[in-house]
Order: sequence, then structure tokens, then C-alpha cells
Amino acid sequence: MINTVKEFKVWRAYFCFSPKVKSTIEGMKRLRQGDNEFPYGNLESSVLSTCFLATKYQPEKDQVDSRRRIGGLQLPVSFFKEGSTRKPQNVGRNSLILHLSTFLRFYTADESLFDWVGQKIPNFGQGHPDLVAGFVNGVYNGENILPAGVERFVIKSRNEGIRLAHWKLQD
Repeated sequence: MINTVKEFKVWRAYFCFSPKVKSTIEGMKRLRQGDNEFPYGNLESSVLSTCFLATKYQPEKDQVDSRRRIGGLQLPVSFFKEGSTRKPQNVGRNSLILHLSTFLRFYTADESLFDWVGQKIPNFGQGHPDLVAGFVNGVYNGENILPAGVERFVIKSRNEGIRLAHWKLQD
């Protein structure tokens, strides 16, 4: 646990001051908070810890469990065709997109909201795909996700019934 905390502090220092992410964090600071109980400190903490989990996620060591969960996503029953055991692609990136979109929607929503795990991506609040794309591109250096791609994936996930789940790190 202590090693993970130290590792997170070092990672956060490098991550927050990288050119891509620094401007994204500044953009996040300028967001208008909705009328809810989700303060900016919680938003920043949630975003950074989720980005850290995404960097630690190892898709080759993860498998879909009995509840159809993998890497922060809960897949619908329809995802698995009869006899198909295929593993979804880009799990870490897609999970990061959905989690960050949800956090930003909660922060900008004008209603009181508490529970998000096991729910579909919400329709309330503003998703800010530009900020989500900035964080995803900062975590995955080889990626160049555009805000339009983030928005398309969020809509597709909502339509397919993909839900959020807790991240599980592998040993």
C-alpha cells in the first residue's frame, strides 16, 4: 500500500506537469460546478486516481469475470454471442473514457447525485469530451483520440448497455 502511494505521488508529479495534461487540468479548473455535492477537489482526485489506475491496468492479465466485468466495465449479456469467448478490445482506454465522462457529468450536473457504479452513462450534466480526450491522450501517449471520437464512444456505450464497474488491478 505504501509503495503504491509513493508511486502515485511520483506519477502524479510527472503526469500533471506534462504539456498535454497541464492544459487539460487548467481547462478542468475552469468548469462550472453544478448544484450538487461533488466539489472540485473530489473531481480532481477522482480523475487523477482513475488515470493512474488506467496506467497500471494490464489487459493481458485480465479476464471477464462471472458478472461480465473487466477493467472497470460491465458488459451486457448481448456482448457475448452464443459460444463466443472473445475479449473486448481497448478495455483500459474505453473504461477511462467512460469513467472520466461520468465524473465530469456529475460535477456539472444541477441535481444531487451519489451512486454511479453499476449505472449506465448518465444523460445529465456536460461530458466535456475535449477534456476527456486530453486526459486519455496524456495517459496513452501513442493515442490521439479526438473529442468527437470520445462522444461517439460514450453514445455507443450507452446504447449497447455497457455499465461502469470498479477497477480491479492485477497482481
